[in-house]
Amino acid sequence: MNSAVEQFRISIARVRDLISIYNSMSSQVTAVLDLSDILRAALVLTVSALDYYVHEVVTLGMLEIYRGQRSEPISSRNQSSSAFARFQVSLGNARTERLIALDIASWLEDEIRENQGSDFLEQSYSVSDFIPILSSSLSRRLNQDCWLEDEIRVRLGYQSFQQPEKIADAIRLISDKKLWDEVATHLGKQTQEVKQQLSLIVDRRNKIAHEADIDPTFGIGGRWEINPEMANDTVDFIEQVVESIHQVLEND
Repeated sequence: MNSAVEQFRISIARVRDLISIYNSMSSQVTAVLDLSDILRAALVLTVSALDYYVHEVVTLGMLEIYRGQRSEPISSRNQSSSAFARFQVSLGNARTERLIALDIASWLEDEIRENQGSDFLEQSYSVSDFIPILSSSLSRRLNQDCWLEDEIRVRLGYQSFQQPEKIADAIRLISDKKLWDEVATHLGKQTQEVKQQLSLIVDRRNKIAHEADIDPTFGIGGRWEINPEMANDTVDFIEQVVESIHQVLEND
């Protein structure tokens, strides 16, 4: 799942570059030229990086659970199975996998012919000679989970993971940790404080993305204030949150 956090770090570095561009340009032009939209873009991209991280780390985590590389989260008190176990996939893709299992002999023959050559099947072998080949073929098949990855990405793709509770819901698919309690501990803050700060950032992001950041109390053209300090504080906080989430998941 490290690729998820690596991509987040790249995205955040690009956001910091954007803020640097604002600082550089603002020192060279007069106040007549309003550059504040650069900072608004930085704030939106910061929340977007968080959203993408959650999508990606959950997708990769679910694939690891499916492959047996990560433990499935335990079910909650009021559920008989975990959030991972309750995740729904289409019967079409699941049926394709079942048909392969039902016709395993034919599939194995094709697999061996493709990887060992046609002449291989015309020779005699002992069981001990054949087991490693069968094991290798079956292992490759079990790790071919592109269909599941597509299912996960499609079903999660309709959802937004920005608000604290939505993020917690997503992480429950791969971990039974109390996410925000753990994150708050990493940050040395109270749980509610962390969740409230994130909610305020997301609310501001929504004002920019959906309301043109217009402050109606100032009449036409008036927008909510934004400055480099605010943008930097937002980036720092989101970065700390994501790094903390990743530490929690790595220690799961």
